[in-house]
Amino acid sequence: MSAAKTSLHRNVMLTIACLSFMLCNCEPVNIDNDDASASNPALPSDILASYNFDETIGEWYERNTCCEWSATLTDSVKRAGSGSGRIELRKGDLALGAPWSEFGLSPNKNREEWFAFSVYFPRSFVKDSLEESIVQWQALPDFAKGEKWRSPPLLFGIVNDNVVLEIRSTGKEVNIQGDYTFERLNLGKLAKEEWLDWVFHIRWAYDETGIIEVWKNGKLILSRVNKPNSYNDAMYPYFKIGLYKWGWEKNKKTVTNSRVIFIDEVKVGNENAGYEKVFAGSR
Repeated sequence: MSAAKTSLHRNVMLTIACLSFMLCNCEPVNIDNDDASASNPALPSDILASYNFDETIGEWYERNTCCEWSATLTDSVKRAGSGSGRIELRKGDLALGAPWSEFGLSPNKNREEWFAFSVYFPRSFVKDSLEESIVQWQALPDFAKGEKWRSPPLLFGIVNDNVVLEIRSTGKEVNIQGDYTFERLNLGKLAKEEWLDWVFHIRWAYDETGIIEVWKNGKLILSRVNKPNSYNDAMYPYFKIGLYKWGWEKNKKTVTNSRVIFIDEVKVGNENAGYEKVFAGSR
């Protein structure tokens, strides 16, 4: 491990020891190990990580799970191959003090990347006004400048059976929770009992050079270009996938005590990867 990454590990671990764990002002990080997929010599040079959940959950930089049911493999539903990842979060489950079951890649300096993932929502995923995150692109604070954890600059979530995309940005060199521009986009009604294939093309920027393009099931549904989409941090946002229902920690009104989703065909590519190399059909 390089000296820079060792320093990053130490900063993260020291910081989480003194933070309270809520989405509104922080993000707990549990370091499992480096992204094994990112250094896999069998992957093309423009593919940074790939997880198919056929035989293993895979090795992740972050693994925020608490219980034996938090993340398991199943062959009951699968997008491709022999299996998928089953993610379950029950009200009362806490990993590092937060109600989530998530896996994450590492903070990095990749300004532009391609992300693909397939998600299956069973019928039991009932409509609820209390939002949950399915994918976060979280930002590592500039701790040396006094920053603390903030809500993620980009969040792909579900609320009231709608798929939403939340975007937070600021050009300030140092910012705190709530000190940013916020935009929420509705990406449509949530379809259940079927696999949904998502592809994101993102160029991170706190100025007017940012790009977010989103494909659902092969169709481009969002092209948000020349607009800010991140904070002014030394590191760019990093990918996390799973379930995070922060309102459960605050005992907000909810109609369910359990959430289950299935994930498959997760792939991340650099700026040269392009749509064809990351989407689910490219396996």
